[in-house]
Amino acid sequence: MSASLDVRDLRKQFAIGRPAVDGVSFHVPAGEIVVLLGPSGCGKTTTLRCIAGLEHASAGRISIGGRIVSAPANGVQVSARLRNIGMVFQSYAVWPHMTVKQNVAYPLRHRRVPRAEIDRKTGEVLKLVGLAEFADRSVVSLSGGQMQRVALARSLVYQPQLLLLDEPLSNL
Repeated sequence: MSASLDVRDLRKQFAIGRPAVDGVSFHVPAGEIVVLLGPSGCGKTTTLRCIAGLEHASAGRISIGGRIVSAPANGVQVSARLRNIGMVFQSYAVWPHMTVKQNVAYPLRHRRVPRAEIDRKTGEVLKLVGLAEFADRSVVSLSGGQMQRVALARSLVYQPQLLLLDEPLSNL
């Protein structure tokens, strides 16, 4: 999990009026940790969603590992699925009808990873986040901090090249 990130003149306009993100530029070398700080409503989440490919930037350029994944002026918009980015949402985005293990295994099942490898990788990542003993529990029985760790484990299990965390300390 290590790729550089380059964001240049990022702009996201949802409707007429003030843009949600306007002219944001930064570079994150591979292996580095960076925090976006700012008041509520300043565009941090929108910036992360544009990087992940969940929102389409209105202008600017986003490169991951030297590969341009978003450049609206050039018609480049690589889908979120193909960016190999893990994202932990502020609201966790866990599936309430699934167990902890099923939530964590979902990205691997979606990628048609063999069952034995799914079991091994989910076991490893659940141990890493301190939830191995909760593997067969329903996520709705967990605390907010535990659900956030499920979401983190789900993002780590497929070894993304980049990990984005939206409000990572809000429930820990």
